[in-house]
Amino acid sequence: MHKKILILGIGNILYRDEGIGSHIIKELKKITLPSNIEVVDGGVASLDILLSLEKIDKLIIIDAIKLGKTPGTIYKLKYKDLTPEIELKNLSLHQLNLLDALSLAKNIGMLPPEVLILGVEPQKVRMGLNLSPKVKEKIPHLIEEILKECSLPIELNT
Repeated sequence: MHKKILILGIGNILYRDEGIGSHIIKELKKITLPSNIEVVDGGVASLDILLSLEKIDKLIIIDAIKLGKTPGTIYKLKYKDLTPEIELKNLSLHQLNLLDALSLAKNIGMLPPEVLILGVEPQKVRMGLNLSPKVKEKIPHLIEEILKECSLPIELNT
């Protein structure tokens, strides 16, 4: 039996690079994925993810992550490896911190055994619909990483 995987894109498409999670989900929906993989555009509703976590073995979150590195930097963070040194208020760009929602899920016993956060350092977070070139060019790399995390062949991307 295959693991049940939820790929969750988080972000606000009205604020350019902040919408990277939604843009990735849009691209993933063009790929025929196995039935054990669910793809969800979570928008900016961090707490609503709790409703999607039931019976999930692995959660992959795609989001803009602002840690002060070069725009376009890709981050791959396991929830269990996050430390207090990471200033949680800067990790996600949403009003309700994504990690707060995940901590709540953990406290009520709904956190999946595996949680991976894939993100990219934004360049432009201001009104607009288009991703900056530095972030847009990372889409194929993020999709490739997602497919690897789902144990799927990269050829699905073509």
